[in-house]
Amino acid sequence: MSKKYPLWPFWSGIGLALFGIILVAMRTNARISFVFFGLALFLFIIWIYLILKTDRKKKSQELDHQKCLCPICKHEVVNMCVKQKCPCCVDMREDTVIGHSIH
Repeated sequence: MSKKYPLWPFWSGIGLALFGIILVAMRTNARISFVFFGLALFLFIIWIYLILKTDRKKKSQELDHQKCLCPICKHEVVNMCVKQKCPCCVDMREDTVIGHSIH
């Protein structure tokens, strides 16, 4: 399964960081180069956020299609067990679901 992440924030961040380095090498005003470095950092943060969001979405889609093999609750899909917090096959920490164990 290949993971598709958006690459435009990464490459834009690289380009802005390189442009900031060029401005420092040309001895322009430091404030201007810091603006480009700040924009590059902002784009890198957006890129990391999009990666985490994509992984979270794929993980929830995988739960929708997995079959529950628990002989006690007899649910057909794992997502139903997680929503109903079945004590027989759902791993919980306090009040949050942390996983599903297939027996």
